[in-house]
Amino acid sequence: MASLKGGDMNTLFLGMIAFAFIAGVVIFIIVMIELKGAIKELKELTRTTDKSIKPTLTELQGTLKSVRNVADNLNEITEDVKSFSEAIQRVSEDVKAVSEILRDVNTIVGDASSLARAELSGVRAGIRAGVHSLFKGLLGQKNRTSGE
Repeated sequence: MASLKGGDMNTLFLGMIAFAFIAGVVIFIIVMIELKGAIKELKELTRTTDKSIKPTLTELQGTLKSVRNVADNLNEITEDVKSFSEAIQRVSEDVKAVSEILRDVNTIVGDASSLARAELSGVRAGIRAGVHSLFKGLLGQKNRTSGE
């Protein structure tokens, strides 16, 4: 190879620097074009996402309101069930009290019935004894009048 003179060497370096600079500018332009396309796609993605998120958020708000209404209704139902349970408990206590009163009445009626039966038995025995005595007296008078 032939030796390069100093001026040729500078020209060669300047050419390489110019070539590198031009290559860098071309690469920079290509990157900028790609970046511009990526930014457009990102903007379109943002618009699309925004359009799809708005109805979703609106629906989500409606769903949350429905869930809140259901929760409120459940609280009301729970309160109603609690009140109903307390009423049933009071009714149960009242039924127990009435049952005890009926038991007492039954005992009193049973005792009165026993007394009535005892009195009736006594009256029967008295009537029987009186009738027996009456017949005995009548028969005794008849025998006396027929024997005279």
